[in-house]
Amino acid sequence: MRTTGDQEEVCILEAIRTANMHRDEVAESLVDNSVLIIAAATARRALTVREISTVTNIPLATCYKIVEKMSTLGLLAETGKVRTSTRGKASMYTASMRSFSVDLTNGSIDMHVTWKNGQIMNINREVCMTVPQGEVPAGADASLGMMAK
Repeated sequence: MRTTGDQEEVCILEAIRTANMHRDEVAESLVDNSVLIIAAATARRALTVREISTVTNIPLATCYKIVEKMSTLGLLAETGKVRTSTRGKASMYTASMRSFSVDLTNGSIDMHVTWKNGQIMNINREVCMTVPQGEVPAGADASLGMMAK
């Protein structure tokens, strides 16, 4: 049974709520190439896992695992079920993101996710501490500091 536009919006909203509860895991998942490929494949319309596997050339078993993970984190919304010719019914999935970008500046990673309903999630990860020029942080190899100059 395919969903109507309103039902799909409700599914996407629930997925976004789930993603907000799992921000750290969402940030980690968004750097996985397979996750990004599946998100792109399901951005325009809902697909079954078998269709996603065919479109993306990701092996079916692997695709099932990644889709389950993405659905659990709210990156995909299950929008309903459709009859298949071979196995009865299959779940349909659509990406809950509209766009995603990464900005790398000043030793931090800034991720900006725009959801299909227009909400924005910003995730910031400080990666490097700021070190005054000419100083080597405690515990760092002094020879590396010399080579960098």
